[in-house]
Amino acid sequence: MKHLPLILSLTLLLFCASILPVTGAHAKSPARQTSAKAILGTTWMWSSTTTPMETIEAEVPARYTIALEDGRVSARFDCNRGGGTYKLSDGTLSFGMMMSTMMMCAPDSQDLVFKRDLQFVTTFYVEDGVLYLGLDDGAGTMEFRPAP
Repeated sequence: MKHLPLILSLTLLLFCASILPVTGAHAKSPARQTSAKAILGTTWMWSSTTTPMETIEAEVPARYTIALEDGRVSARFDCNRGGGTYKLSDGTLSFGMMMSTMMMCAPDSQDLVFKRDLQFVTTFYVEDGVLYLGLDDGAGTMEFRPAP
């Protein structure tokens, strides 16, 4: 009987903890969004591409962007600008032939890697505000964040 107040206190504490909303690191993250609307009307900056063999980090993400609107993609490939067409439905995305200006970018530019990888995109989803583009046959994933 002398432990009854302790047991009741612990029981009350556990009950309160179980009904409170979870926040922080243990919170459930929002589900993946695969709705076509989730990626339209935003300029997305390339952060990285991860493949089974390597991870390529964009040195300056603002130099590598895409924006999708009305069947056309506008893109920045470092010192070049361009675009093309795309096909989009829930969870799937593919780009048509991309065209761009042909200026010579700095030797450390990642424009060719960025352009190449966009040609292999087949799927997408948005999770926690980050856009993930899946490359053909599981070859990798491109990661994008919204431009400020």
